Amino acid sequence: MATLRKSDISGRIASKLGGSRSQGEAALKAVLDSIQDSLGAGDRVVLTGFGSFEVRQVKARKVRPIRGGQAGNLITVPAHKRVGFTAGAELSKAAQ
Repeated sequence: MATLRKSDISGRIASKLGGSRSQGEAALKAVLDSIQDSLGAGDRVVLTGFGSFEVRQVKARKVRPIRGGQAGNLITVPAHKRVGFTAGAELSKAAQ
């Protein structure tokens, strides 16, 4: 199993569009920037068939660290936000 990196994806985009590698990088950057801006504004991003991204609120919770000076004592992880991804039907089928 190989690792596909951002530069690999931009190269594939360029070949599918029949353009240069720099055009592929620009297209990928535009898509990723649009997704990031939308999530930053609190919007949900849905790419039909691929999946959806959304900002989720995580509640504060107490955990036991397994390393460090406080190992064994409960510490509080504060409430925070994180990005969640839910795979779409087509992506789920492709991964099987």
